[in-house]
Amino acid sequence: MGFKRLVRFMSVAFIGGLGLFNSTKLEIRQITDTNAELIFQNGQIISSAVICISLAGLLAEVVLMRNGSRSDKEKIDLIVPDDYLSAQEFYAKYSGDSNNSPIFGDSIKESLVNPRSYSEKSSVSEEE
Repeated sequence: MGFKRLVRFMSVAFIGGLGLFNSTKLEIRQITDTNAELIFQNGQIISSAVICISLAGLLAEVVLMRNGSRSDKEKIDLIVPDDYLSAQEFYAKYSGDSNNSPIFGDSIKESLVNPRSYSEKSSVSEEE
C-alpha cells in the first residue's frame, strides 16, 4: 500500500509543479499591477502549497515504510483502570488527604467505602 501512496504524492507534486510553471509564465505576460497578474500570483502560491504538502506527505510515507508499522504490543492503550473511577473516588485515591479533608462529609467518606449505603441514605432522605 505504501508504494501506491508514494505514486499519488509524486503525481500531485508534479501537477503542482505544472501549475506553478503555467502560473509563472502567464503572470509574466500580464500588465503590471492588474487583477490578472494577482490571479496568477495566487495560482503560484496555491501551487507552491500543493507541492510542499505533497512532498511532506511523501517524506512521511517514506519514513513510515522505513520504520514499519507498530505491532500490537507497541500500541498505546488510552483507557486505564482509573478512567472508571468517579471524581470523588479518584480524589480519594490520589490526593492522600481525603480522610482529613473538610470537603468530604461523613456520608461521602462512607459512600467511598460502601456505595450502596450512601444511595440508601439518599433515597431515605428524599422520601422524608
